[in-house]
Amino acid sequence: MIKNIIKSLILLTAAATMASCDKSEIYLGGADTGVIESPDGNVVYVSDGNGRTDVGYVEFSKSFTLDLYLRSSKAPAGNVTATLSYDPEVLERYNSGNATEVPAFPADRVSLADGGKMTLAEGSLSSAPMGVSLTSDGSLDPSTVYAVPLKVNVDNGVLSGGADGYVILVQDVTAFPGTEKLFEGKPGMKIVGVFEVNDHNPLNALGFTMKGSGKQFFDIVVLFSANINYDAATGRVYVSRNENVQALLDQRQKYIVPLQQRGIKVVLGILGNHDISGVSTLGNERAREFAKEVKQVCDAYQLDGIFLDDEYTDYEAAKEGKIPGFVRQSTEAASRLAYEIRCAQPSRLLLSYRYQALYRSVAVNGMQPSEIWDYVLNDYKVTDNPVSTYPGLRQDQAGTGSWNCSDWSQWIPSNPSWTGLFSLTGMRKEGYGALMIYNFQCSPTYGLTRFILNDVGQVARDFWNGEIDYDGSWYPKDY
Repeated sequence: MIKNIIKSLILLTAAATMASCDKSEIYLGGADTGVIESPDGNVVYVSDGNGRTDVGYVEFSKSFTLDLYLRSSKAPAGNVTATLSYDPEVLERYNSGNATEVPAFPADRVSLADGGKMTLAEGSLSSAPMGVSLTSDGSLDPSTVYAVPLKVNVDNGVLSGGADGYVILVQDVTAFPGTEKLFEGKPGMKIVGVFEVNDHNPLNALGFTMKGSGKQFFDIVVLFSANINYDAATGRVYVSRNENVQALLDQRQKYIVPLQQRGIKVVLGILGNHDISGVSTLGNERAREFAKEVKQVCDAYQLDGIFLDDEYTDYEAAKEGKIPGFVRQSTEAASRLAYEIRCAQPSRLLLSYRYQALYRSVAVNGMQPSEIWDYVLNDYKVTDNPVSTYPGLRQDQAGTGSWNCSDWSQWIPSNPSWTGLFSLTGMRKEGYGALMIYNFQCSPTYGLTRFILNDVGQVARDFWNGEIDYDGSWYPKDY
């Protein structure tokens, strides 16, 4: 059931008939031609922070607050007030008008700040936010979309066209088990799956869970990879995305949201792309500007972080110093970019692939590498500890024993060469916090699949004293 739901995106499930539609068919609406008028004839309306005027969408776990606003296209001559209240009739109208059967989110888990009252002050275009707070007891189906129907009552205005309702579509994913796996009662090692999205669908991370708990095997999925590029005509360094990366971002409800719903963090890889711009060749000002663009991309597609890889850059061009703002490849420049990304979005993940200039890191403006990076992941076959070249890094921020599931590499525990250097149990005992699995794949036709599945099972036993439950699915690259 869950697997079919994932493959069909999000279903709107009716309590009685189980009628459903693709998430892409949910009507989110826009500005209604029927609006609310203030006493002096100004148009006033309720919207969320994204400007949606009659329906919004919220996905949450445990609790969430959505801010709604009373707004006007022209500042009113006097105060305008409105009060929102939970009203099932609004949902009946919504379902009837959109040919859906969305069930109601329980009224007793909805709380409206200030009793739902909003005031658009004289001379203002927007009221202060009024919070709609949602709470969960974990009993709702996490794969079903519910609705919070709100009636809009204007206390001193005139309704026109019947736009007196606001619907919040809600997905409560609290019941999903998440990814947090324990060993002897303490948080265990994290699994970072790096997916070559030119060839493989990242949804394939979903098929691996822990037997008994249902927790996801993968903690972090890296979309590998977007690029850093330089536009000589404009002088701008920007985040470039090939057609495969962009397809995943554009269809995030299909390819990214199902991962995030289950607690998996989705981060974007950034890699050099054969010109002067690279992770380790930007001067300070260019690093600062590029970090702003990285944040814009993460904001736009609601990503959980960034994975930096210092490869495939024209280091010789940077070394020549002919273009202002670029510097010779250096650890200092790579550390500066990471610092700027951290400052621009402190709450998101930042991962380092420990290679070339990123083999080491330095403090920037007093911020130590341990504060800049969340995880530092060794290149293949590298056995020394990342804490030795990332000052202050905790052992549980370090990863070693990285795999490469490519057939040309076969650098996985089933390969005696890997076990000659690493031990899964040894990595856990030494306090490492993460394992990177590069180019993960296990399609039925792939020659290494049986070995990869065996090694994944061994990870579960050695890292968390558990067993893997693989559902046998393989999502094709369909984007």
